[in-house]
Amino acid sequence: MRFLLPLLLLLASCKDSEPASDSNEEASPIRIEAKRPLMGTLFKVITHATDSKEGYRAIEEALDLAEEFGNRATDYDPDSELNRLTKSPLGTPVKVSKNLFEVLLLGQQLAIETDGVFDPTYGPLTHLWRESNRTRRVPSEEEIAAARLRCGIDLLIFDEAQQTITVTQENMQLDLGGIAKGFAADLIFDSLKERGYPQTLVAAAGDLRIGDPPPEKEAWNIGLRTFRLTPTSSIPLKNCAVSTSGDLFQSFSTKGKTYSHLIDLRTGLGLTTRRAASVVLPEAKLTDPFATAACLSDDPKALFKDHPKASIRVIYEDNKLPPVTTGIFAP
Repeated sequence: MRFLLPLLLLLASCKDSEPASDSNEEASPIRIEAKRPLMGTLFKVITHATDSKEGYRAIEEALDLAEEFGNRATDYDPDSELNRLTKSPLGTPVKVSKNLFEVLLLGQQLAIETDGVFDPTYGPLTHLWRESNRTRRVPSEEEIAAARLRCGIDLLIFDEAQQTITVTQENMQLDLGGIAKGFAADLIFDSLKERGYPQTLVAAAGDLRIGDPPPEKEAWNIGLRTFRLTPTSSIPLKNCAVSTSGDLFQSFSTKGKTYSHLIDLRTGLGLTTRRAASVVLPEAKLTDPFATAACLSDDPKALFKDHPKASIRVIYEDNKLPPVTTGIFAP
């Protein structure tokens, strides 16, 4: 799977309502926000509450949920639940925690939908990229071929009734870098919405989950970054998710070539052509992986046959390649 540290999405500032005065009979919601480093990036949560103390408590508890999930889903910690799963005895069903099971099951679904363009079992290839990024040495064809033998969503067997996963291949490596942050953003958002805070925005680097607009606003104004630090003009969004994927920060160069962290499955190496994809769908656990897949696909629109209402934009640094746009991104 692609090791995805996303591009960043810039929140265009929204001036919210001022706190209500003590003379008001009913307090107006005020904007509160909190940040926490999670999953290799900084999560930012903005919501609106009439009781700021209770609002901050709700945010912190929602962030706790995301942190617990992130600790389970990381492949950087050798003792994480994800890595313990891949080290389990072959052919033995392993009971998995609810959120980890759900994200892996969704990964299976997306691997099928995208014909393997997105697949959480491509960890052996992303681990090769990480080593290349450290040493500036491109892996050999033999190393890539050996890694490929340990990849494939069919190497995992899911039992939804028992909430178990069975590993059937030795030395598998799972990588949720292209879906876990979006999944965590949804966990935070859903927790706050259930507690009565629907006017919420969760930002996890390149992944945003967006709720009802702020008070007296029609939408959240969002600017999307691509190849450069300057964002594009902002777009109004509400009750949806948006993710942007690309190689603004994650790439390395050697012998005159630059290799992105986005793994081209045809070569087993990082992409050598710069591109950036943005996707809008109802949930961040979908926009996160689909933005990665849209970057990697030669036919991005074909990926969304089961999501006809998705909005996508793929742009290329090579001006000879026309951008791909649908939905709100269409001219």
